[in-house]
Amino acid sequence: DDNESGGGLEMLHYCPLVKGCTKLPKSDGLFWGGDPEQAQEVMKDKSFEEPLSGFSFKFFISYTKWSAAELEKEIKNGTWYMTTVSREVLFKSRDRLGSKRAKPLWTEVMDLLGEDYKQIRNNLYDDEDSF
Repeated sequence: DDNESGGGLEMLHYCPLVKGCTKLPKSDGLFWGGDPEQAQEVMKDKSFEEPLSGFSFKFFISYTKWSAAELEKEIKNGTWYMTTVSREVLFKSRDRLGSKRAKPLWTEVMDLLGEDYKQIRNNLYDDEDSF
């Protein structure tokens, strides 16, 4: 197995001003990583062309990294599915309270993939159908 796990806080965002972040290729202006504390300060900066809030960042605790060969193998085997999704979908507020809850991100992405993925979506996320 060529994957490794790690801990810590990681973040996906669209703010190039966060120190230590890396621009993701082919990503519509998305960045990975950087200093979370400094990101809070950047959100207060009124000179940024697009107002930032906590919803401008997605935080992840822990991660798994694969070697390129291992990930390609798992994609070919159908363990993972590759797709392109808009920044709006990625950063949509996913407030889980109240009667008008947004779908969880992965449920929405699977739904957007269409009918061919409906059975897979239902097998994985069937308990989240009450939106």
